[in-house]
Amino acid sequence: MADSLLIIRENCVGIDAWLADGGGKSQAVQSLARVVYDGLETVGEDQTLFDAGVAAVVQAIDPVIQKDNTVQVMLLLPAGQFYFRSISLPFTSRAKIRQVLPLELSARFPKELGPVVTDFFRYDLDSQQSIPLVFSGSIEEEVLKSYHASLTAAGLKPVAIVPGALAMAAGFLKQNKGKNNFVFLDMDGCQISMVLVAQGEVVQVRTLADNAVSSLPEQAIKQMLLGFWQRFGIIDPFDLCICGDFDVSVQKQMQKILADILKFQSDFTGRDAGQKELSESIPQTAFLDLSECLAVISPDLGIMNMCQGEYGSDSWFRTYAGYIASCCGLALLSFILFMVNIHMDISRIEKQIDQKNKAMTAIYKKTFPDKKIGNIDPLLLMQASVGELTRDGSANADTESLKRAQSGKILLELSICIPKNVDVQMSRLMLDETRMILSGSADNYNTIDQVKGFIEKSPFFKKVNIGSAVAGKGGKRVDFKFIIEI
Repeated sequence: MADSLLIIRENCVGIDAWLADGGGKSQAVQSLARVVYDGLETVGEDQTLFDAGVAAVVQAIDPVIQKDNTVQVMLLLPAGQFYFRSISLPFTSRAKIRQVLPLELSARFPKELGPVVTDFFRYDLDSQQSIPLVFSGSIEEEVLKSYHASLTAAGLKPVAIVPGALAMAAGFLKQNKGKNNFVFLDMDGCQISMVLVAQGEVVQVRTLADNAVSSLPEQAIKQMLLGFWQRFGIIDPFDLCICGDFDVSVQKQMQKILADILKFQSDFTGRDAGQKELSESIPQTAFLDLSECLAVISPDLGIMNMCQGEYGSDSWFRTYAGYIASCCGLALLSFILFMVNIHMDISRIEKQIDQKNKAMTAIYKKTFPDKKIGNIDPLLLMQASVGELTRDGSANADTESLKRAQSGKILLELSICIPKNVDVQMSRLMLDETRMILSGSADNYNTIDQVKGFIEKSPFFKKVNIGSAVAGKGGKRVDFKFIIEI
């Protein structure tokens, strides 16, 4: 029963209902009921004619299906309830088109409308002016809300609310994939809806109300074809397909008009066809059995579906409940693994810190056996103890004494080895354990060489190099720098 689809079609006269059992390329279609509004005996004060008609249809449903609360319904509405527009947009993303489309359509409706619900599809014709176009259909939200509420109140589950003529044309196109160019006429007794299909794409939908079943809108069909030929530059003939409940006498009345339309196409496109061939082909190709289109109609035909948003067959959460649950479970598992990994890292770091603390404690006890650690960090205690020794000066006392004694000897030796009558001035002395840098100035370069020789004669110094000797700023003296190994 899950594959059963209840198809309901409304027109100005009443409601037709069929039960489609299957779901493949074709399905068995059972005619359930035909409810005429004028024949309804009782209509409640709070009921519309459609409410009463749906209630009558529900009574005709098989009792087994009636117990199922998930009976799916596809509602086919008159094309006159919709506003069809074909516009060009420089987008390919459906999300972007859906965002921009309401603004583009707002100025293209014949009257001021309230909120509307819109669906669309893109098509691209192989023509001289190949421009991707968007074909849209819109219905007033109040009208859609009324139909949706009527179905749900009757215990039915609407999965698709679509233009009836468009659904019929799409079903015929799916069943006859070889027919790419045709004008599909849907005649339900109240109005004639014309659907122009070119290169397998729905290009235009027009509705002509208050037309008798026995007549055809010859002029309107010619205008539709001329408009298409002139707009796209595609001069191809179109077949005529008429869907409706006709007897043989009605079909014969239409044959002359059909022959005139086909001859008009032959004259315009330049493709000659004899009158005999035209008259013989009309009865075989033009008139369609309604069951042929209904056999392949399903919500997934790719046609417009106004069951969107709050009027959808299911909420977004219910539709993707399985995926959402899987994602939440995966996210929870990932979070748990992440927290476990962090806990293990923290535990490993704490163990490493504990091992280092034990090692530092052992070093501290060995270095300072007379001191206690207690609960204080051994590293802080060691730093404090070393600082105390440094502040007392006992650790470097002998070294500083040696440096001070060595510096004094060097200065004394320089004073002794350089004669007093030599014009030389010492300005800077830098000293470490093995080397000394001596800077100063002399009256000329010869004096610098003499001073170098005096210093080299001293047994206190191993080697003397002249690092630099340049004229001073005033130009009267020479600045020098000796590098002396001690």
